[in-house]
Amino acid sequence: MNTVLIEPTDLLFFRDAVPMSAGHGKGAGCRMPFPSTLHEAFRASLLRANGETANVKQEEGRPRNADRTGNWHTQGHDGKTFIATKAFRSLRTVGPLPWREKTGLLLPVPLDVTRQGDGIASLQLWRDHSIPAKQQPEKPHGYRPTCLPVAVTSPDKKGQMHGWWTTEQMKHYLLGSPPPAGEGFTPTRTETLWADEHRVGVEIDPSSFASKEGQLYAGTYLRAHRDTRLAAWVEVADPNKARNGEADARRRECEQLSKLDWLLLGGEFRLARLHKIETDPFSDLQQPPSPASDGPCLLKWVLVTPAIFAHGSLPGWCWNVSDGRPPGEVRLGASKRKAAHESLPGRAQLISWCLDKPRTVSGWDVVEGRAKLTMLAVPEGGIYYFLCENRATAAGLAKKLHWQPRSDFYGEKGCGYGLVSFDVRMQRTSLDIRALANELFNQ
Repeated sequence: MNTVLIEPTDLLFFRDAVPMSAGHGKGAGCRMPFPSTLHEAFRASLLRANGETANVKQEEGRPRNADRTGNWHTQGHDGKTFIATKAFRSLRTVGPLPWREKTGLLLPVPLDVTRQGDGIASLQLWRDHSIPAKQQPEKPHGYRPTCLPVAVTSPDKKGQMHGWWTTEQMKHYLLGSPPPAGEGFTPTRTETLWADEHRVGVEIDPSSFASKEGQLYAGTYLRAHRDTRLAAWVEVADPNKARNGEADARRRECEQLSKLDWLLLGGEFRLARLHKIETDPFSDLQQPPSPASDGPCLLKWVLVTPAIFAHGSLPGWCWNVSDGRPPGEVRLGASKRKAAHESLPGRAQLISWCLDKPRTVSGWDVVEGRAKLTMLAVPEGGIYYFLCENRATAAGLAKKLHWQPRSDFYGEKGCGYGLVSFDVRMQRTSLDIRALANELFNQ
């Protein structure tokens, strides 16, 4: 099973850390589920379909501060970490994203897009001279991008686009080409995909599964329209690459995943149908573009799925002061073993970003009966701008960022997928690209 369409058969609710006490709030349940929510729904449904239960965390798992890959048993870590089960631990998911029969796969409109007449315009970068090019902040939250994204049109409340683009619209945006004939850049509005429903209920005591007297909650639920589906890419790791005698278990898991035709999704385990499709709507997004310039060039990375980074808005792979590199310089590879493999032929620097309000991410640990830690995620549609010192560096960075999970957390659960574009310009009153490269890289 690779690409599936999820058809909701009932209301859906996706809990986050927003309070839901009656009279104080109604949560944020009417929204797209977080990628990790979908991953956990698939894994829980697979366990349930195969009669497996996970009531106690007694399996030893990878410690929190251990390397994400390799043998962690022989390395130093912060003690033992226990998990409920190792079944389907190689499960990987991407999505979900809206899908309709008429439009196909839908992608979030980037935040740097503004209306300009009948077309669109993208924000341009302006060098902020109040921020030194050579920064040495002691902590990640002290890092400030050297450039600001500025609008090319006058401010307008209706100037920014909201909603979803088709893959064809997104392709034209990434390439900086005219819009598709007869389609333009008009987005699909969220209101045409689903509607919100407000409901009031009684809080349930998790220890007794009985209602709490006088404890009411208010929630907003998602009701998908008749032709709305959620597209997701789902896979179990290749059994031929399994280690420690897990090949047979992987083959059984692949077979069990291919037979799954239902899913329990959301905070109240609402039923959804799974439909397999022959054509892969994600395949059109997997080829990165090529830079046009041989010298320094700008690259922007558009988030399609939310990402959780180690330092809030700043990715962990852009904070390298421990190895002598300046803050903001890109160094991909979570460990020393991977750093050499993922090294770039030249230098690349994070110079700006255009982000929306952070998204709260939480959940409920069913086994331990308690809430999970609340984290802040960079929402989909956010933009990160990088300056690459030459064509080879830009091509290498594009290959490693384009449709690759670059979230510092939950990358295996579909977080941090984005698309690369070289259609970025400096504002005409600011420095040109070569002057900025000389300032940052001392060329």
